Amino acid sequence: MGTGWRTRRVGVLYLVLAVGGMAGAVCIAFRSDLRVAETAAALLPSVGGLYLSWAAFRADRREAADGYGLDRIADRLAVAVRGQWESEAGVRRLNDPYPLPVSWQTADPQFSESWSLLREMAGDWPSGRSAPPPGWAREPAGLAGTGGEITEVFLERVPTRRLVVLGSPGSGKTMLLIRLLLALVAERAEGSPVPVLFPLASWNPAEQTLESWMAERLARDYSGLGAPESGHADHTGHADHARALLEHRLILPVLDGFDEIPEPFRAMALDSINAALPLGQPLVLSSRVTEYGDTLAPARGVPVKLSGATAVELRPLDAPDIADYLKRDAGGQDTTAAARWDPVIRLLGTDAPVARTLTTPLMLFLARTVYNPRPGEEATVLPTPADLCDPTRFPDTEAVRAHLFDAYVPAAYRPHPRYPCRWSPQQAEHALRYLARHLQHTLGGATDLAWWQLRRALSPRIAQVVTGAVLGVVAWVAATVVGRLTALLAGLDSGWQTGPPAAVVAGLAGGIAGGIGCGIVAGLTGGIAEGVTHVLTAGQLEWLRTALADGPAYGFIGGLVGALSSKLAVRQPAASRPQHRRAWDWRMCALGFTAGAALWFSFRHSYGSTAAAVGALANGAVYAVAGGAVGARASSLSARRPGAIPTVRTRWAWNWRGFAVGLASGSAIGVTHWTVLGIQSLLTGTPSYTFTTMLSFSSAFGLAVGIAHGLAGKPADLTTSVGPAAFLEQDRKIFHRLWMGVGLAVGAAFLLCYGVEYAVRGGIPYGLGRGTTSGQAISMGPLHILNRGLAYGLTVGLAAALSHNAWWHYTLARHHLAAHRHLPLDLTAFLTDAHERRGVLRQLGTIHQFRHIDLQHHLAAPGRSQEPGAAHPPLPSPRSPLPPAREP
Repeated sequence: MGTGWRTRRVGVLYLVLAVGGMAGAVCIAFRSDLRVAETAAALLPSVGGLYLSWAAFRADRREAADGYGLDRIADRLAVAVRGQWESEAGVRRLNDPYPLPVSWQTADPQFSESWSLLREMAGDWPSGRSAPPPGWAREPAGLAGTGGEITEVFLERVPTRRLVVLGSPGSGKTMLLIRLLLALVAERAEGSPVPVLFPLASWNPAEQTLESWMAERLARDYSGLGAPESGHADHTGHADHARALLEHRLILPVLDGFDEIPEPFRAMALDSINAALPLGQPLVLSSRVTEYGDTLAPARGVPVKLSGATAVELRPLDAPDIADYLKRDAGGQDTTAAARWDPVIRLLGTDAPVARTLTTPLMLFLARTVYNPRPGEEATVLPTPADLCDPTRFPDTEAVRAHLFDAYVPAAYRPHPRYPCRWSPQQAEHALRYLARHLQHTLGGATDLAWWQLRRALSPRIAQVVTGAVLGVVAWVAATVVGRLTALLAGLDSGWQTGPPAAVVAGLAGGIAGGIGCGIVAGLTGGIAEGVTHVLTAGQLEWLRTALADGPAYGFIGGLVGALSSKLAVRQPAASRPQHRRAWDWRMCALGFTAGAALWFSFRHSYGSTAAAVGALANGAVYAVAGGAVGARASSLSARRPGAIPTVRTRWAWNWRGFAVGLASGSAIGVTHWTVLGIQSLLTGTPSYTFTTMLSFSSAFGLAVGIAHGLAGKPADLTTSVGPAAFLEQDRKIFHRLWMGVGLAVGAAFLLCYGVEYAVRGGIPYGLGRGTTSGQAISMGPLHILNRGLAYGLTVGLAAALSHNAWWHYTLARHHLAAHRHLPLDLTAFLTDAHERRGVLRQLGTIHQFRHIDLQHHLAAPGRSQEPGAAHPPLPSPRSPLPPAREP
């Protein structure tokens, strides 16, 4: 039973629901003797669901038939990797004006296995060699080299092909790895392993194995190799393409930034690398010297070393190479701009602070950006490099470094002859400092700037309120406004309440989307809008009271159902489960009693005060027990609901656990109401719902919640590199497709459940006298059923899309931060410009990072570095205003 079979089962289920909904609509049409046009209108929602399900079913079959072997997938991945890093090398100007001549030497012996042991390890591998290859270095000193020789060192001179690249901060480790990766891809044979660069800063070895983390990065950066855990409905246990490539050793890991793993986890990380990538698996690892040395020789604990690896260490740049590079970047030896560097060049090779600072590629890049003119730019408008030679202003290397970091962002955003910028240097620096602080403080020192994590800067309460309000308005439009328009077009006058109560629909949807808080806000919004509509159009003041009671009641129970089904739909690891749980929540108990009692007491104009009081007590008791028993778990989930991981395609993954949990919890709503009405009927003699009506109601609600938690988008089968902007656009598209797909399925479920009952009984009691000005109960007709399918489909489908996708919460956070002038409103364009045009950010697959971690730390610092002796004005707080953006 592979992936194709599992996804085709979703198509089968959709077919059953769509055909069932169509059968229900046909029964409604013939039972009511509707005209041809009305029959066509009744069948229209089911036709859409039928087409969608059949298209999904055929697409899955076609995909299974056209599947690629792993060798071909690896070949296509290699093309994507090459395109990605050639583009990134251009953006980072690694070859402009020419590649820096970075050189290296053999690292201290403590960082490597003994050379004799390395040769012995490689000779013992089952390769069929009768003698060591002639390319192997005879001793560690043979690993020294410069520039492009790194490929030869890795492929031919290192016997085990396991290499550690060490260096000081900014010494060019990542630049060298990119050159090595591009060379390996260029020399790669078809069907052989693909070198892929993995930034280790985003890996937490205490929570995730190396294999799982690498598979997740591959699936996210190359959208088709498989899906990371996506939302509530993705718990696939099969080996996707990413895992299969890793298991078959068709990925050559290039692990960058070992030093960026937090210090307490480095030894654990190195041990995990040894376990996941055993001897015989080539790999490259980069790290700063001190951090790697501390891991190999810790003050406490057992030393850990990368098995079967040797190490090289990058050397400082030579003075002649620095001078030639600066002059060439300024236009050549005899240009006026190049002559500006003469005072600095005369100090190179000495102990002057500027000479010692410019020995790393990072500082050299900052200096050229600050002081060298661009084509078409006058050098006279720029600061002079001779200022760096002033021993009073720059007494040590730290002062020079701080000055270059301070001047870098304004220099990157100064007016460009070819690329005009929408943001001034002050605006850009303000936004970049906020992002650096967001990474440093909100995300705990992370380096990955992922757009879907920006929601962490937004209060969960704000997200719940806004999401609930949107769902409440959508429910009101679908249940009340569209229902009334449909009734008028059909010549049916049953008041404004042709569709279901907006508060009921909104409360359930809000609970699915955001838990109890979101459910209550959604229910209140939908109820108030519906009640005001009745007051303004029909003068039914009593319905405003009912709608206001509907809101918190259905929002509360919808929040319980939505939050618990969301939580139970995903299997939680034992380590992540809370250790201490409250057995009873008295606050939720009180809230549940108040909401439940107010709901039924509001119907006293229909049932009378005595019956309403009895129903209020019974319903309040049920709500109180539900809130007290499970409210603590549901409310904690509502407040700390994790952000959804973006998705990039519309092929469905089916979560039977989520569907079963949703079906059971959604059905509980109908059973509860039927029980309460039954108790009230026995005590007062008032009418109640029949068992078949309860069954239809429960089945429809259960299917709605189950489908909402049982479907999720999964990545497309395209082995191409996906950037942050494209990833955002893909997630936005899948948001709309999930809305449509889940909405059609939910609508078909309601047509099926209510249509069967209507066909059997010839009518359905329409609740508590709603929809008439006289308060008399009416029977639910075909248009009522169709409006229910529309209202629940549209609103619950939207809730499911909101709960499974990251685009919505990113949009909320972006607008919130722009309103407070922390970040530009068009944040995607700002980040793209900062990467592609300014070089301040770098791009690694679907995430951005600052060009160097030291730049991130500098921007996140609490104060701005100034020249010695100058005033140190405090850096604007994260809440300081961002000036309005300047037009291009």
